[in-house]
Amino acid sequence: MEHHITDLLNLEKLQEITEAFHAVTGLSSSVVDKEGRILAGSGWQEICSRFHRANEKTARNCLKSSEAIKERLKEDCPHIVCKCPNGLYDAAAPVIVEGQHIASLFTGQFLMVRPDISDIEQFSSRARFAGFNETDYLNALEKVPTITPAQLNDILDFLKNYADMLSYMGTPLEKRGESVMTEDSN
Repeated sequence: MEHHITDLLNLEKLQEITEAFHAVTGLSSSVVDKEGRILAGSGWQEICSRFHRANEKTARNCLKSSEAIKERLKEDCPHIVCKCPNGLYDAAAPVIVEGQHIASLFTGQFLMVRPDISDIEQFSSRARFAGFNETDYLNALEKVPTITPAQLNDILDFLKNYADMLSYMGTPLEKRGESVMTEDSN
């Protein structure tokens, strides 16, 4: 049976969870269906929403990054971390229901280390290439959270557990090994 996440889970509750995740971590969070539509999301970093995704030249990099993540999630892994061509990191975990990849959880737009001089020059060069106001762009970069390896491990564990929970919730009760209560069983 073909499943779609909108038939299985409450999108309003998913939106509340993405907003809570952003409030606690400062990271963006989204639930994306298998067609790439964002069903719930919160907390996009200004450098992505105002600059990277709003500019034709850098938006191509965003699409490449999204496609690379989508392909890697097909490899049956519990989660992935990717560095996008625009210099930021994203993490994702698949939501699998009855063997079908029906959605993905994303978090991201973070750095693994604070940019040094050479990193700043790469971001400055990107700003000039795309025609961004360099000062505004670098100010937006300054707001991007930096995640330590320990924090990243915790975030990846959370994503995997959250995806597993959504997968479980999307699986029909009788296929979970749980009994289904009916009026006849009372």
